[in-house]
Amino acid sequence: MPEYNNKADYLGSWQFQTKVSASLKVASNEREIIELYESGENLIGLQGGDLYESLGGRGVGERAGNEGTVGLKLDLGQLVIGKSNYLFASYCKISKPLKPWYTIWVVNSPIIGHRRISPKSHPSDGLLDIVEFSLSFRQSKKAYKRAKSGDHLPHPQIKTSKKRTYMIKERGKRKVVIDGKKIAYSKEISISIIPHAIAVVLL
Repeated sequence: MPEYNNKADYLGSWQFQTKVSASLKVASNEREIIELYESGENLIGLQGGDLYESLGGRGVGERAGNEGTVGLKLDLGQLVIGKSNYLFASYCKISKPLKPWYTIWVVNSPIIGHRRISPKSHPSDGLLDIVEFSLSFRQSKKAYKRAKSGDHLPHPQIKTSKKRTYMIKERGKRKVVIDGKKIAYSKEISISIIPHAIAVVLL
């Protein structure tokens, strides 16, 4: 795993000039980003998903030529449950099975499902954004609607923080979802950031 520098170093070096080959592998969602990362790709095309929308992708579907284009280095999240390891590109959602509106979002993308769950999140700052919802069911419905524009924050019952690592130890098991896929129920969860793990060009 790369060594940590400070936040300014990451943001100061997340953009770079690159050439795009015809053999560039392309991801259209967060799970495909992880698959390509795990297969050893360092630079990929991105043409869909939460991060694509957050980074200003326009969906034009055109691939840049060899004259060069802007590449963006992105962080990835790493999750450990027991002896199992998982990676996520956009978010990890941890909730109570019987009260799903009590939710912790561990976020790498300001936009999730077309909603600005964590408006100040940056996918390349070397930090995880933690958004903890402790609302009633009725309040959570209102907050969810307001999240489309990010106006659910600030709120006295929604706690936000930025961390490089985050751990959860609870008495009861929590439902764990990463990038839209349920992966486990667990009492203990450890999450960390992999800064600048993979680079993308927007297509």
